[in-house]
Amino acid sequence: MTDEQIVELFDKVVRDINPPVDGIIRRAELLGRRRRARRRARIAAGNTLAISAVVGAGLLVGTHHAPLGPARPLAGAATGHRSASPSPRPRAGHTASPSPSPSTPATPTPTPTSSPGEPAGPAMTPEQMLVTLRGLLPAGSVLSNVNQLTSGHGNLEVDYNDGRGAVDFTVSVFPPGSIQQPTCPDPLWTDEGPRPAGALPISCVTRALPGGGVERDAVMYADSQGFYGYDIYDKRPDGVTVFIQVGNGIVHTLPQVDRPQPPGSMTEWESVAENPAWHV
Repeated sequence: MTDEQIVELFDKVVRDINPPVDGIIRRAELLGRRRRARRRARIAAGNTLAISAVVGAGLLVGTHHAPLGPARPLAGAATGHRSASPSPRPRAGHTASPSPSPSTPATPTPTPTSSPGEPAGPAMTPEQMLVTLRGLLPAGSVLSNVNQLTSGHGNLEVDYNDGRGAVDFTVSVFPPGSIQQPTCPDPLWTDEGPRPAGALPISCVTRALPGGGVERDAVMYADSQGFYGYDIYDKRPDGVTVFIQVGNGIVHTLPQVDRPQPPGSMTEWESVAENPAWHV
């Protein structure tokens, strides 16, 4: 070999042992977020629901609304809004599960087709879902940090602040045929890590709604970081299912548990989930 060939050989070796570290880190971070989102989706479903979700890009949008107060009809609801009808209340302490956004940060998948006679149509965009959510929250609350990996048609994950710190908030609207009948596991879930002092106990109840709908209201188990939340599945008579989760901290970065209990009450979040403004 000539001197030039030897030099070229050594240059190649140096290039081969100098990998693109920045690219590797970016890919690893993206993979970690995707795996965390998948895990949250499995937690949210309680391993009992079959979920199909479409993931797209989200926009960072800030909105201004008000802290949640005692259970009552939420202010600014869209026309036709029905507040949660009086019904058997879950045990005191119903809250939902860790930041589960029931969506999968992967290549968008086809939306399941609806059964004959059931309404179908294009899913709500994240922008439409933000507008709807603003109309269902009291003035003064703040929505921020739309999760770009989990927000897409029919899915929205944001940080919700009632004036006492931001928490993870997820809402998803599933078309008919994509969610099975919501049920509670027996036995109930168990905590993965220490539950925050003052946290609501794990609980789950299903209840029949007027017209033939079924709703599952749960306070989920704490993950290894102490994160848990309210977890509500509202399956309407036409098969459309609305999922809402309100956590006790944020998860778009490393989990940060800000409070022992999620904001608001189960009754308030039931009203949000049951509102007909959510649609496919």
